[in-house]
Amino acid sequence: MAQDPIRAMRDRENEKKRARQDPAYLQALMNGQAPSVIAFVAALDAGHTGEDALEAARRFDQAALAFFNQPAAAEPPAADDQPTDDDTPPAAA
Repeated sequence: MAQDPIRAMRDRENEKKRARQDPAYLQALMNGQAPSVIAFVAALDAGHTGEDALEAARRFDQAALAFFNQPAAAEPPAADDQPTDDDTPPAAA
């Protein structure tokens, strides 16, 4: 089910506000070392606080980066065009 774009935008704004209320996140933001807001909020939701939440959020971001930067899978092997016993149609009755 698709989410309402206005509701999604409001949710993102609320996550930003929640993250910026945390002193550790604000300090990291001012130092230019803050993780993504969504990772930080996920860390807070997982029960982490303060510096522990920052570290967990950085691990979330690193895991996402590693996942999306995986090399593409090798080309699948070409299908064999030669008929086999399994390819023969059933005999007409």
